[in-house]
Amino acid sequence: MRAAAALSLAMDLGKSMVKCGAEMNRVEETIIRVCYAYGMKRVEVFSIISMMTVTAFDADGNDYTQSRRIYAYSNNLGRLEQLNALSREICFEHPDIATAQSELEKINSEEKRFRLSACFGNALAAAAFAIFFGGSWRDSLATIPIAVMIYLMNSFIKTKGMNRLFFTAVCSALSGFFALLFVHFGLADNADMIMIGDIMLIIPGLMLINSIREMLCGDVMSGLMRFLETMIIALAIACGFAVPILLLKGV
Repeated sequence: MRAAAALSLAMDLGKSMVKCGAEMNRVEETIIRVCYAYGMKRVEVFSIISMMTVTAFDADGNDYTQSRRIYAYSNNLGRLEQLNALSREICFEHPDIATAQSELEKINSEEKRFRLSACFGNALAAAAFAIFFGGSWRDSLATIPIAVMIYLMNSFIKTKGMNRLFFTAVCSALSGFFALLFVHFGLADNADMIMIGDIMLIIPGLMLINSIREMLCGDVMSGLMRFLETMIIALAIACGFAVPILLLKGV
């Protein structure tokens, strides 16, 4: 029972890390280390971004196999840092399994909430990108309300289980629509510069980097799946911005 509970804890921790955007080799290493911390002698892990299967052997040679299906994931580096801290605590201090499981559930139960600093960071990044790519100061200011809208949508709509591709397309379409309106009413100079500034908040750059890193580390299947999803999301962004451009052409 202790071995099965330890394996279940390791699997739940690994699943939580995947859902936060962790690389698969880090997830596999965490599962192995947690299992070893609770007395397992050999651990075999197979994981991709949508599925994990682990077989662990205890000191008596008994084997335990569990799997976890992962339906959705995103990038939540704050929660990932907490999960990493918990895994290190487990490996070094070997707390009771029930206590560790309770700590994991506490981390996972924390809802994503509005943070003024994160909202300000979104607005500042969008404004800076607009200037960087050649926009005027009016274009830079116009990116700010759109960036705030994107952050609010990420905080209160995306977390409700909306399909990621659909959410990205809708978010892009609304951003492009407001950018064109700002220029139409004389509040900004270049709609394309506003779009470029705000699009940088949506582009899955971290996911792309992780996909390449996984392929270089030997996790080819996970890397290819993540890379393919990145390309599909980029296509959704392009289609989302194309819609208001086509609809409002000539307005």
